[in-house]
Amino acid sequence: MFIKLCKNYSKKNKLVKKLTLNFPDAKIKIKSCIGMCKDCKSKPTANIDGKKFKKKSIKKFIKVLKEEI
Repeated sequence: MFIKLCKNYSKKNKLVKKLTLNFPDAKIKIKSCIGMCKDCKSKPTANIDGKKFKKKSIKKFIKVLKEEI
């Protein structure tokens, strides 16, 4: 799994740690832009294997990813 995160998200370091714990085989890359400009700063957003995901909290974000995979 390849995960692209936006560098503008305020809690990106916390999100990276949570993703690493839950998905140890995933490749995580922090990009300058992932094409979700209005949501990137306030919500956890990611582009995962070509699909865009966003949720209101990191906990909900991880839960949705586990269901998808």
